[in-house]
Amino acid sequence: MKDLKKDNLYKKDFPRNHKFIFDNNVADVFEDMVNRSVPGYEFLIENIGVMAKKFYQKNTVIYDLGSSLCACSLSILEKLKNVEVQICAVDSSQPMIDICKKNINRKEIKFIHSDILDIDIKNTSIVILNLTLQFISLEKRTYLLEKIFSKLNENGVIIITEKIKIDKVSDDIFFKNFHDFFKENNGYSKEEIDRKKIALSETMIIETEKIHEDRFRDIGCKKFYKWFQCYNFVSWVLIK
Repeated sequence: MKDLKKDNLYKKDFPRNHKFIFDNNVADVFEDMVNRSVPGYEFLIENIGVMAKKFYQKNTVIYDLGSSLCACSLSILEKLKNVEVQICAVDSSQPMIDICKKNINRKEIKFIHSDILDIDIKNTSIVILNLTLQFISLEKRTYLLEKIFSKLNENGVIIITEKIKIDKVSDDIFFKNFHDFFKENNGYSKEEIDRKKIALSETMIIETEKIHEDRFRDIGCKKFYKWFQCYNFVSWVLIK
């Protein structure tokens, strides 16, 4: 995106009951926010495109669920240039969809404003859930993954990226502290970091690597691989 707007949302104080939502204010600065908050983000997005190039099946649809500003969709199109492809970019945030429609002029991308739980998935070889599942309520996560996995074409993939909680308490503390240091190094103050943590506390519920991988087995996936980890951020590819 051009004219990157700086994320200063949490420089000011908020009521303790303020909750993080993907409204106009967040959508407006999201690109700066995610680049300064997620370790390895640029590498992650780049290589989701590479993975899509590897696993894409001709004449199938790619679903980018929780697409935000379509970084994954655009990376995929860059890697699949000269290949005819259709991407359904789905997000529940109307402001995110509006920005994408305004800034992205690609006929290959269909922008859909919807809860991803309501999407009817058809003829797909690739489904992306990049930092998305953590915003879905805990009791609906298995249902969503089971639904997606059942609709995947044979040898199709789900690419899932999540912030995780580390099983070993001392390791979890280390990674949390290092993640905070990463954000401080990118210009966020301790106050900004703490305010955002409070805002996210009921909106983004993170789980351990083991819980995620047990869920992959529960939905019937026998082949899944952790292909990326940077601090407490992990990405897996699930193969049907």
